[in-house]
Order: sequence, then structure tokens, then C-alpha cells
Amino acid sequence: MRKNLWWRRALAAAAALCLSTGVFAAPVNAAAAPTVRIAAVKASPVRNGGQCPASTVFSATVTVKGAARLTYRWIRSDGSKSVVKSVRAGARVTLRERRSFSGSTRGWQAVQVLSPKKLLSKRAHFSVSCEAAPRDGSLSEVPGQARPAPTASAEVTGDGYSGTCPAGGGTLRFTGTIKVSRVPAAVSYRWVDRDGGALGIERLWFSGSATRTVTSGRAYLTSQSGTRWIEILSPDGRVLSTSNRAPYRVTCAADPTPPPVVAKVTNPWVTPAGYQGSCTRPLQFTFHATLEVSKPAKVTYRWTRSDGTTVPGAIEITGNDLTRDLTLTWPVADPARTSGGSAWVEVTSPGHARTQPVKFTIACVDISFSETRVASPAQPYTGACPVTVRTTATITVTGGPVLVWHYWRYPGTSVTSERISGSRTYTRDWVENGTTTGSTALGVATGDDYGHWKESAPITWSVTCRADEPGQVTVSKAAVTTWSGEPGACTTANPYQLTAAAMVTATKGLTYPLTVTYRWRWDDGGFWQEEKLQFTEPGTRRATHTWRTSRSHAAKVWLDVTGPAKVQGEPGEYSLTCNGKPPTPNTAGKVVSVTNPAITPSSHTGACPVDLKATATITVSAPTSVPVEYAWRFDNNTSSPTQQITFPEGGPLTRTVEWKDWRAIASTGGRVTGYLQVVTPNTAVSEPVSYSVTCG
Repeated sequence: MRKNLWWRRALAAAAALCLSTGVFAAPVNAAAAPTVRIAAVKASPVRNGGQCPASTVFSATVTVKGAARLTYRWIRSDGSKSVVKSVRAGARVTLRERRSFSGSTRGWQAVQVLSPKKLLSKRAHFSVSCEAAPRDGSLSEVPGQARPAPTASAEVTGDGYSGTCPAGGGTLRFTGTIKVSRVPAAVSYRWVDRDGGALGIERLWFSGSATRTVTSGRAYLTSQSGTRWIEILSPDGRVLSTSNRAPYRVTCAADPTPPPVVAKVTNPWVTPAGYQGSCTRPLQFTFHATLEVSKPAKVTYRWTRSDGTTVPGAIEITGNDLTRDLTLTWPVADPARTSGGSAWVEVTSPGHARTQPVKFTIACVDISFSETRVASPAQPYTGACPVTVRTTATITVTGGPVLVWHYWRYPGTSVTSERISGSRTYTRDWVENGTTTGSTALGVATGDDYGHWKESAPITWSVTCRADEPGQVTVSKAAVTTWSGEPGACTTANPYQLTAAAMVTATKGLTYPLTVTYRWRWDDGGFWQEEKLQFTEPGTRRATHTWRTSRSHAAKVWLDVTGPAKVQGEPGEYSLTCNGKPPTPNTAGKVVSVTNPAITPSSHTGACPVDLKATATITVSAPTSVPVEYAWRFDNNTSSPTQQITFPEGGPLTRTVEWKDWRAIASTGGRVTGYLQVVTPNTAVSEPVSYSVTCG
């Protein structure tokens, strides 16, 4: 599993400043010069093969100097463009976009910077090769970063025979062990024989164990020798890796009578073996079997279906490859009237051989919609803007539980999935900043019927923004979203990312240019450092704050405007359960201030290395039941290790902390700015403080 190791990014800054302790990722502040540089534009993975929908993450690193905000969008090879986004600028800003593809495709994406200056990046090329999604949904996607494709390896053991060969021939057995680097994973592979060539492609699904055992057989009638091995394949059939070559040898006693032609049919299978989804369209099932003869011959055979239908066939087998793949396609025009079926193949000449029947099943699932509506605000809406619009839609699954894929059409959301039986209500919130009307819909599809979407009735809304009152700054309700780089529970190894967002509107009655200062605050007493929004004219800007956590937490968060006048936004609520432990209220002391940050020496010119020391004062409201955890963060991608301090009963409520195991061995190349951040029991930060080192 991919780990969330921030500190690897910090190694790039070691040439400028080396710390004797661990380093972590930290925010980057913008410098003064008005320049923009784009680097490291890439798609991950570049080639995506496996179940669809498949996700590809596009990323780029942008350096901005001389501007507080960066406005950009993604442009694509198919002519489409992403929505325009604005982020806080800095010396190292990573832009990402995750796209989900329901079918095979290829193309490119590039970043187009719109402000503070126009600039177009290099192209990041990608390709997607799709296979059917697994029934259990183990490869379902959620927004976030894409994982590296799993790798697979194989080992093979062979067989041999010496003695009188039976008239009907014998069979050598080969055993292979396939191992993947992580689960869940899907692996395509095939057996290859030195004189028989490649056999049919087979597929394995790894969910619990990372190791699977596979077998293969080779019929023999006379003395022969050779080798057999396994090839691991990509979704488009390329060989990714090869096992060892397992030798085999058959030594038969002399037989004056030429052996007759012997035909065998083995390895019967059907795809898909089971279907669960909508039964309103025709389906198709394909049966396979491996035909093998002892020497070149013409073979006649017939497929027999469980509904009584027989399909004859004939094939001439020549050359060194004495195996063939026999197939039968069974179209089902009305799946609602068919629960399944089976088929088998038998050789009628030469000799007689047949397989056991293999079967497929059909389970019909129906999804219906109800209660599709605008939940808030009351429609049609006339009032202050920006305003948060909430739409809801309820689906009822009959025939489940079943894996259901779902998305909102507008504003567009990523395709996600979950297993559902019965009814489930989905909610979508977004912010409208101006007078507008529109409609959205919820789209759903079952796991085995992905791509055949069923949409709810359109949900329409109307927003009319009333005129702003003069001389007023307004703040919208805070909206909190969560995201994880890996599907699954919130754990220490898989922390979740939370983002709080609110819209700040400056009206016509104010004096421009205007600087709006604000802080993010939490109802547990937590607070972030003061930030600024610059307005050159009336308008609306989006303020955001993103943080990571693997600690269970339930709280309200809002945006406090501190200037030019105090305005408190409406709180947004969130609750996160990590490591299986629901959040519990903190009834003990909380951090109420972090003051007097200082770094000594604040400016050094001379011999290096030089020892530095950072100090700050932490004050709590009462003795704490858990240690206060904190760390120093700097804008050159470095930080201190996480440290602890306690405030026991009977002790002082204000204490000074210092970090002095800190040594600079190289020049910083200018001022480095940072702050002390408290992580637990609540969020709190100091004001910024800076230092510089010039080695002479």
C-alpha cells in the first residue's frame, strides 16, 4: 500500500538547509517577483490497464513569485477544458486533477495558467486500456491520487515421464506460483510451451492473499522434451515479466504400431460467469475450451447448450502448435426471463472427448428514483449571494445487495461506488455566486453494467441574487469536504485530508483596493494564522484551508473576517472516525494561544554549520489530559519533528518550548519564514517568524 510519507518531498530542500532531525512537508509562501514557472507535468499512471472505470491523476508543480493567487485550468486533447480554479500562490504549488475513464482511451492534458500571467505547460500523455470491473468492487475509485499499478512475478515447476506410453497418451502436470506486490489486484497471464507456443490468456483476482497457485497440463503420446513457463501480461497483451523455464521430458518405449490421433478438450470456462445488473438490454456470454491433438489432424466437434441448441464446428490443425481455443457465443435477448445457462463441447472425430458443463448466472437488479428535489434554499430563491444549493435524490435497489456506481451531473462529481441493498439518499451541496438557473441529475449504474447509466428526473433550481447593501463584507457558510489517497478507513497509515471553504464577497460600497483579513476558527478553540484576500474591485473570492488528520474528530469550523470590519461566517460541521474509534469530546484544557515566536540567531553571516534555536510560548485554558503536540513548519519545505509538552494538574498554564537540536550547514538563499503549529488537543498556530543563514 502506498504510504503518506511527506518527508520524501522535503529531501529536495536538503541542499539549502540540512536538519539533524526528520523533515516534513510545509506550506510555501510567495516571493516578490512577478514570475510563473511550470515543471513536472505528468500523468500517473501513464499507461493504465485493468478494470474500468479507471482513474488517472494529472499533476504539475507551479512556482509563482510576486502574486498572492494563481488562476488556472486544465486543457485536454479532446478539446474539453476543466473549470477555472484559483489557489494560493507560492514557491511550490502542486496542481492535481483526477479523471475517471469508463472506456479505453488515450490523449494528453496540460496546465493553462490564466493569471498572474498567461502560460501553457508541456503535455502529459496517457493511455487507458479497460477490462471489466470486478464483481466485488475492490478496484472502485474515489477522488484522490492514483496508486501505482501492482507488479506480479511467477515461478514454475515441471514434470516428466519414462516408461511405456499408454495408447491414449498421458498428461504432464505443471504448477506455477503467481505473486503480486499488493492486493487487491487483477493479473492476466498465460502458459507458454517451447514447441507449442502461447496458450490461452487467463485472469486471476487477488483480494485476500497475494499468492495464487495455477496449474497447466500437456498431453503426450510419444517421447518428447521441452520447457514450459508463465508470462505475466498487461491488459493490452504486452509481456510484463516471465517466470523461470521448467524443463520436461517424456521417454516412451518403442511401439511398432503408429499411435492413432488422440484429441482432448480441457479447461472449459465462460465469461462473464455471473452477471448482476439491469436486465433491460440484451447480454452476451462467451464459452471457451482448449482443444489439443497428438498430431496434425482435422477435428470435428459440437457445442451443446442447456437450452437444447447445438452448434457444430470443424477445424484443421497443422504445424507445430497442436492446440486451439474453441469458443461459443450465447446471446441472451431477454435476460429478465433467463436465470442462467450452461454449455459444453465434445469432439466427435477423431475419437470422442468432452468437457464438463460450465454455467453462467443472471441476477436482475432494478434501480428506481424517488424524492429528487432541491432541499435548500426554498425555490425559487431570492436573497443574498453567495448561497449554498443542496439537492437530494433517493434510489431504491431491488434484487441487491449490488455494487452501485453513482455521480452528480452538475456540478460534476467523480464516479464513486458502494454496495447497496434497499434505499439510499444522496446529497450534493455547491455554492452559486450570482443569479442563475439550472438543473442536475443523479446518474447510477450497477457494477456489471458500468457505462449503461440511468439518470434521475432533472432537478431544477433558480437563484436570484438581491442587490448588495453598501459598505459590507459577507461570508458564506463553511463547507467541509474529506478525501483519502487510498480507499478505506481513516488510519495512521491512511490519513484523511479535510478542506474547509467559504466565499467572501466585497460589495460596491467599500473603498478599493481593499485588503480583507481573516482567520479560520473551530468550536474546540482551535484557530489558524491570519490570512489576506486582495480585492481591486467588488466581487467574490474563495477562501480555503486544508489539513490532514488520522485522529477522530467532530467539530464546527467557520471563517472570521477581522478587517476592515468583523464578520463571522456560518459554521460548517464535520465528523471523522479514525482507527475505528468514534470522536469523543475533549473536556480537559485546550490551547488558547501561541505567542512570542523567535529564532536565534535570526540572521547569521559567517562560518557554517551554525546551531539555531526556535522558541515560542504556549498557553492552555486548563491542565490537559493528553500532551500538547506541536512542530515548526517552514516555507522551504522543512519542519521540525513533532514534539510534546505536558500541562499537569497544579502546574503553570503557560510554558515556553524550544527546538535547539537544529543545525544549518548551508546558506538559505534569503529569508526563510515559518511558524509553530499545535496539532493536539486542538489546532493553533503562532504568528510567522523568519531567519536567514549566509555561509562565508
